Amino acid sequence: MLKTRVITALIGFIIAVLAITVGGHLFNVIILGLALLGWREYAQMLRKIDIIVPDRWGYIYTSLLMIMLAFGFYKWAIMTAAAAAMTMGLLYIFGSARLNLSVVSCATLGFFYINGGFAALLMLRETSVYELFSVPVVSAHMGELVIWLLLFTTWASDTFAYFAGRQWGKRKIVPNISPNKTLEGFVGGFIGCLFTGIIYAVIVGLPLMMGLGAGVLTGIVAPLGDLFESKLKRYCGVKDSGVLLPGHGGVLDRFDSLLFSAPMVLVYLL
Repeated sequence: MLKTRVITALIGFIIAVLAITVGGHLFNVIILGLALLGWREYAQMLRKIDIIVPDRWGYIYTSLLMIMLAFGFYKWAIMTAAAAAMTMGLLYIFGSARLNLSVVSCATLGFFYINGGFAALLMLRETSVYELFSVPVVSAHMGELVIWLLLFTTWASDTFAYFAGRQWGKRKIVPNISPNKTLEGFVGGFIGCLFTGIIYAVIVGLPLMMGLGAGVLTGIVAPLGDLFESKLKRYCGVKDSGVLLPGHGGVLDRFDSLLFSAPMVLVYLL
């Protein structure tokens, strides 16, 4: 199992480095694929508890949203998100009896939970977007640098939380969701995340407040993203969200923290 996890992680890291470095259509296509797979995993998990969401509409609007963002049609992207929410409402009003309030609410939550995170990743990689932000564009590779800032701080949150929890962890935070999560681990992850953001910003020449802000926000919300997905899996009675990544589970298992931290960093920069 450990060998499988290591091999999968290595392949994933190589793909991530290539996609982030090249950017453009390659990165956008990969993000689109991950968003579609994430929506599929979400719909399949809910099927375990007899909640059948209108998954076809999810695929359609996910594709439209990511395509609009990829080509810089940001107003159309906002309209697409609004249309997705409106469609859920219309399905509730005029759809079959099985599309009750619980089903439509779960579909709407899942759509914005998954696509909010992946859309933020897509936008953060696009250097031209930073002309709209209130932060100075210090490099022609601004998008690439910010994506790595987000990834390094998120990974630091998980890593430092793990070691701090093992060394000092005593106070359980939510034992009914994740028995191994402790207050000491959360504090250790937050501190590690904060220093990682600051050090990375200094090394690559990003504004210090960008590294500090990303470190603070990611240190707070990345563990929440992990806990959210953990509770979702417990609610649906599954161990992993999917089987796409041998030894690691599914897309949502690997991107759970990023789906919370990416939108927060994007909002902070805006």
